[in-house]
Amino acid sequence: MAPFGKKSDKQWRFVGHEVTRIEDLTLSHIRSVYGLGCKNQEQDNAKEPSGQVSMEESSESIFPYCSNRYFDSPPLSPSSVKGHGTCSAARCKDGNPHCLNYLGQEQWEKDDSMENYFATVARKPNPRLLKRPEGTPSGMKNLGATCYANSLLQVWFHDLAFRDAIYRCQFRDDIAFSTDALYQLQLLFVHLDRGLKSFYNPLSLVNSLKLDTAMQQDAQEFCNLFMARIDTQLQKQQDPQLGDFIKSQFLGHYSYNTTCKNCKKTSKRDCQFYELMLNIKDNCTLMDCLEEFVEPEDLVGADQYSCSICGSLQDASREIKLDKLPNVLNIQLMRFVYDSVTWTKKKSKDTIRFPETIDFSELLGLGESVVYELSAVLVHSGPSAHSGHFMAHVLDRESNKWFVLNDEEVSEFHGTKFDLEDYSESASSAKTKKSAAKSTGSNAEKNLSILSSRNAYMLTYTKRCPEPAFKPCAPPAKTLAIAMQDNSDFMNELEEYAQYKEGIEKNFKKARDERRELYQCWHVSCDQDNGYYVSAEALSNFIQFQDEIPLTLDNSNLCCEHGKLCPTGVLKSKRISKTAGKLLEDRWQIKMTPSLTSEDICLTCARDLFQDKLYSFIHRRDVEEFERKAKGVRSPAAVWISKPWIADWVKVSPRLHTAQGTTADDPSPVSMAYLPDVLCPHSGLSSDKTKRKLINRAALEVLTRIFGEMPLPDSEAVECLVCRDQLQPKLDDLKDLAARAASEKSELSDMIMRGARVRHMKPGEKYYVIAQDFMKIWLDFIKRPMVNKRPTEIDNTCLLCKHGQFTFDLDNIIDVENEDEIAVIKEEEWAYLHATYEGGPEITVTRTEVMQPDHVQTNLRSVAESVPSLCSSCRNERILDFSSTTLIIRVFSPGEAGVEGNDSIAPSDSGSEKVPDIQDSGSSKKSSTNKRKKQALSTPTLEIGSRRSKRSKATKKPYKEIKIPVSKWETVMGLKLKIMQKTDIVPLYQKLVHEKVELDKNETTIADLEIPPNAVLDLIAFDQRIDDLTLSSLQDFPPMPGDEGGFGGTGLAEDWL
Repeated sequence: MAPFGKKSDKQWRFVGHEVTRIEDLTLSHIRSVYGLGCKNQEQDNAKEPSGQVSMEESSESIFPYCSNRYFDSPPLSPSSVKGHGTCSAARCKDGNPHCLNYLGQEQWEKDDSMENYFATVARKPNPRLLKRPEGTPSGMKNLGATCYANSLLQVWFHDLAFRDAIYRCQFRDDIAFSTDALYQLQLLFVHLDRGLKSFYNPLSLVNSLKLDTAMQQDAQEFCNLFMARIDTQLQKQQDPQLGDFIKSQFLGHYSYNTTCKNCKKTSKRDCQFYELMLNIKDNCTLMDCLEEFVEPEDLVGADQYSCSICGSLQDASREIKLDKLPNVLNIQLMRFVYDSVTWTKKKSKDTIRFPETIDFSELLGLGESVVYELSAVLVHSGPSAHSGHFMAHVLDRESNKWFVLNDEEVSEFHGTKFDLEDYSESASSAKTKKSAAKSTGSNAEKNLSILSSRNAYMLTYTKRCPEPAFKPCAPPAKTLAIAMQDNSDFMNELEEYAQYKEGIEKNFKKARDERRELYQCWHVSCDQDNGYYVSAEALSNFIQFQDEIPLTLDNSNLCCEHGKLCPTGVLKSKRISKTAGKLLEDRWQIKMTPSLTSEDICLTCARDLFQDKLYSFIHRRDVEEFERKAKGVRSPAAVWISKPWIADWVKVSPRLHTAQGTTADDPSPVSMAYLPDVLCPHSGLSSDKTKRKLINRAALEVLTRIFGEMPLPDSEAVECLVCRDQLQPKLDDLKDLAARAASEKSELSDMIMRGARVRHMKPGEKYYVIAQDFMKIWLDFIKRPMVNKRPTEIDNTCLLCKHGQFTFDLDNIIDVENEDEIAVIKEEEWAYLHATYEGGPEITVTRTEVMQPDHVQTNLRSVAESVPSLCSSCRNERILDFSSTTLIIRVFSPGEAGVEGNDSIAPSDSGSEKVPDIQDSGSSKKSSTNKRKKQALSTPTLEIGSRRSKRSKATKKPYKEIKIPVSKWETVMGLKLKIMQKTDIVPLYQKLVHEKVELDKNETTIADLEIPPNAVLDLIAFDQRIDDLTLSSLQDFPPMPGDEGGFGGTGLAEDWL
């Protein structure tokens, strides 16, 4: 017999050993269940009446009295801990009411307990976290999707000349400052300059510009429009130097020089630019891009030059010459370009290398050095041109350090790769590279490209001047006063928070002293200590960090139905001293509900649980003996016994057992519930052999010892002849059914082997449609005729609509693959089944071949014709009546998608397949819904029995198929997210097409779009790479500030007052 192993079983270790009867259970035994010893020796011989407990002997506590780890108490006597080992959380935290060491006291004793307490109870945010570190620039709050504006505003703020120009702007007293964008820009710059907070909220500037904070805009477009409006406002200022500031700082000049190869005449066209736009290719340098920009090109053929001297088209050469560079050179890297194949805007991830300093003397054709220094790098993080995150890397001129300005987050930058994923580059290595670059001469500086990025979209270079470093003027008094007032308010907030924290610290010390006073006196050391049983969970919650002390300790989980301490509840309790209980009630007015002591042990529950434990012990011993003798002892077969009774009785917890009963109280094998399993109503041996079993004489002796003598039929008993005669007609019927099933199976063996599937239909032959419900019942019958029911008749009415027409389109893949509702059999097979089972109605279908021309040749294609004919409207209503389905998504690789194709077809063995023709996204939004309602619910056509040209060659499919389970109310965006989980293609790069119509409204559902179950959708995935894209045509007409673009309706499209 295996000993009890669980903590709950330790309470009952005397069961079956010291005590084998309920009459022998003493009060000492019951107290030992609660971990207590005998109350006193005088009561040991007080014999109780029958059914009551008596006290005869004491029992050592099974729960060790562990010493208090947080109080220097005298060591316990060896006997109190003998055999229990050392105190540990695994041993004592759960299940030992005498150990109170692991309830949360350690959190009050740790060195960082004050910090942890403060983090738990503090309700105010810490303003000190918003304080700007010394020597670090201020960040800007992202208001939702305003990172594109934040990054550019930071670059302009760190341009000291630009900051000086904004500081020198004057404003009339009668203007509406809240709507004046130039004033708000000045206020923003002052806060970034003098503010004490680590970031500034630019909401007032964003509101004055009427920007949508939830919409990501094009950063280059914002730059052009904002600069144009600033230029207009500076021209209105009284300071004459401000009128030409934008042009003097940011405007550059280059010219197109075209030379006729016939007359050698050169014509020149001057152009201006605020940003120099350069095409990039993978692993190129900035100098490579500049040289490509000015590289001569030949104008020949269709591109011939119209020479005014020659008066005709002539071959010519054209080159771009940089005439003048601005003081601040903004280089726009063409990362966001349009793909002429997919007609979508895409982002290039090509790497470009660029230097910290660059000499433009050769490109300008000058003999003296014209050195520019890198002052800012703007990057776009993200794979898409339509989403992502903008941030700026700027050189702070005052500290001569590089910083990453990522909205609210500002950190010093030491790397050489301006990509978020590469910021882990060691600072020491990066600093070594930069110092080496700065120590080289001017020729080396010109060609050195030690910096790189795969995400940079704008580089800002500032012209090196021999004069001392420029210092902007002081901020204007009015805006500076506002910033100083904000600083004052912030300092007051810091002071208030310091007082708030000081109050919490006082509360912490008070709470810690109170908790310490409690857990330093709550231990009990022996049975004689009077104490209270408290819920371990409630006591642990009381010890935890919290604002307010609870008014009650809920002990209801420790009580039994009699309102006393349950023997099982003691494992969920902790026994605290009388002193601790009084401290809770008198000092803190905390009530223990209910109050439980060692006097509240429940004798009734203890006796009931003892009876169950004793039953488990004895039952397990009896079952082991029975199984050992039934299998391992050589003994002749004795009697027949109920097989269901044995199967239940040998379980650890038999269902036939009643709580608080003994083994003898269990139903025996000859009880009314089990005796019919072996004896028939005529007192003979039952004919049902599945419910009876032979056991040997040794096993029978075990059962007889438990349940007494049992009138069971012996092994020589014969089955009842009366029951056999009554059962014989049933057996004959079963044999007849088996013969019929064998005959039907033999006659229709070809159909069974072939499978009654639509795909197996051949052109020119007549077939019959039969309901799959009948086929399933019939197939189950012929497999197990003696168990499964035989079908009554064929019923095809479920396949017809209320108009008496067929509701399945056997040219449609959805209905063809619907093997749960229809089956198709040959004419002779229908004749046999109809003659056997009758029923109907008849539904016939025939495939005929029709000519279908394509661009190469004429092919034959089979078409199904049914009688009755197809009812399209009822079919559509049927297939849309579903709750969930699986959609087949054909994922086309980048480069395989085209705009000229045929209808979306289902996967088949036919030759090459093309992506369906996709409507223009702009028009499809208006017409997709109407088009779906006009069309019948037609899904990809299945080519069944079609002939393929011998000239056609099997080619690899240009797509891969995935299956996505969806509900009827799944949105298009939800479907795209499920596709992303299987393909790693983000929804922005997914173009889903069904029946030539793009699913471009993400909020619509499968039901709204009337997409049938098991439909095939085409997914065109867009690639990230940008291959050889020529941008020379764009360079002829560079964007000038002032084009509204996507900022129509905002303050950037209006004239500022």
